[in-house]
Amino acid sequence: MAFSDRGDDSIYSLFALDIDGTMIGADRIVHADLVAAIGRVQSLGATVSIATGRALAPALRVAEQAGAAGPVICFQGAMTFDPVAHSELRHVRLSWDSTTRAISGLTEKVSVVMLFLDGDVWVERRTDWIDGYVERMGLAIRYSDSLISMADRGPTSVVGVGDPATIEAAVSSLRTQLDGSALVTHSLPNLCEVEAIGAGKDLAVEHLATRLGITKANVVAVGDEKGDRTMVEWAGLGVAIEGGDPELMAIADVVIARPEESGLAEFLESLADSGRIGPSPPVASAGRARQ
Repeated sequence: MAFSDRGDDSIYSLFALDIDGTMIGADRIVHADLVAAIGRVQSLGATVSIATGRALAPALRVAEQAGAAGPVICFQGAMTFDPVAHSELRHVRLSWDSTTRAISGLTEKVSVVMLFLDGDVWVERRTDWIDGYVERMGLAIRYSDSLISMADRGPTSVVGVGDPATIEAAVSSLRTQLDGSALVTHSLPNLCEVEAIGAGKDLAVEHLATRLGITKANVVAVGDEKGDRTMVEWAGLGVAIEGGDPELMAIADVVIARPEESGLAEFLESLADSGRIGPSPPVASAGRARQ
């Protein structure tokens, strides 16, 4: 695909990429053309970071497969992890009150509730879905007689799993019950995620950009579902995936093809061909240039 210039001359220096439905399709494979495109973007001086609803371990694994060397944003923006320094750059945790209300509200609506705490997934009972999930994601599963009894330990996320109609109802209900005290997201049709206020992919990407000295205008965010909307809307260049969430496609600056059609790889290559990728100019220098 050819990149369509929006009439400005921004140099893009930070790329925040969603995983599922954006970097990888139904085959769950990071294909060689995307690895090559990411490598080219980084060779031009830009930072490529994963921004996903996944837990840290599976997010790090995809980042390694893709060769994306930037800090990893996971849990819908609740955590940012530097894989080079092996340290957290940012981590917002749920309060006791938000955790207990989230667990209670989800238990009323769905049969599978998971609590994410310090690299482990805690559940009250084993199901075939949970077995498949932890195997796919490479996570450790642990059991508790009562997830609510763990609410004071500051979990990163509480997640409910169900069919899309049930999850839609759960998202709506929890947003009413929590009344702004926690972030209720919906990254995939079968998931309802609850994270602390201060999470959100937009806030995580903004925090990372500030840390790197990169302005909003120099950020590209790419995603396909409702959980990506805030970062796609916030970024200087917001990119959606064809066939993804209709509202996301409506607000995006660019819509690209699905991962099965190498949409992201072709977009990155086209953007590189246009000469619009590179290190961000220092903010102070940009200020002097305007004087």
